[in-house]
Amino acid sequence: MAFLVDTSTYLNDISEKESFMKNLSISLLISIMMACLSIQTNALPKEGLVLHYSFNASGVNGDKIKDLSGNGNEGVINGGGKLAGDGLGFDGKAVYVVTPALDVRTGAKSFTAICRFKTDNPKNGPLWMWGDKNVPSTSSGAEGPVGWKEANGNFAAGFYTNAHQYAEAKENYADNKWHIVAQVGDEDTGYLYVDGSQISSANAGYVYAAKPYFIIGARTKNSGNDIDNIEYFVGTIGMVIIYKKALKEADIKSITSEVLTVSSLDNLASKWGQIRQ
Repeated sequence: MAFLVDTSTYLNDISEKESFMKNLSISLLISIMMACLSIQTNALPKEGLVLHYSFNASGVNGDKIKDLSGNGNEGVINGGGKLAGDGLGFDGKAVYVVTPALDVRTGAKSFTAICRFKTDNPKNGPLWMWGDKNVPSTSSGAEGPVGWKEANGNFAAGFYTNAHQYAEAKENYADNKWHIVAQVGDEDTGYLYVDGSQISSANAGYVYAAKPYFIIGARTKNSGNDIDNIEYFVGTIGMVIIYKKALKEADIKSITSEVLTVSSLDNLASKWGQIRQ
């Protein structure tokens, strides 16, 4: 005796369930990402905020970078730099970003600069440097590079008093993973933070005669500093934030934690985009 089984309803049920679960997963992922992005924005202390760049599709339009702080300090990408997944790619040859002259480090010594970066090259140009000109290697008053010391490859933040000073790490962080670095000038002391932890300190206290420029991914001058012997940075930068005050350690830890969370969500979204096809 033969039995005929109608499998069409069963198959339709499976297809509908799969579609429902996929749509539910997408909705949950979007909700989590939006919540984390909201946290990232709220994490930034507003007092003293000068500039906030996010190197992603919503923050970059052609060669222009929107200043999310609302202060109008839009940046310009030079050398043909393009978005590379979750940041702006720097080729080590010509790509750099320049800010307008910034209202910071003129009447007061204190400041904070924060960056999210990754690279696999410790023989590198600086992540950034301060100076009085907006073109690489042209400043007469220039200091404060953050990057890799040529002498030993260690990651460091440069400061200047009567000579070059270094807040230096014991490693290079050139592991092709995302890291958050903060250069903090607190009156006469400069600090280096990496991934939310204070690594080291040095003498500081340089004040500019006029509003300085902040060049990202290149040196402002070959000043003989052990960090700025190579002109351009090679790697990826995902975020830059500048304050006209020295942030407290708790604020830096909070920003670091939440920015790295969003970074993880970016990676999760990328992987999900591959999985769900």
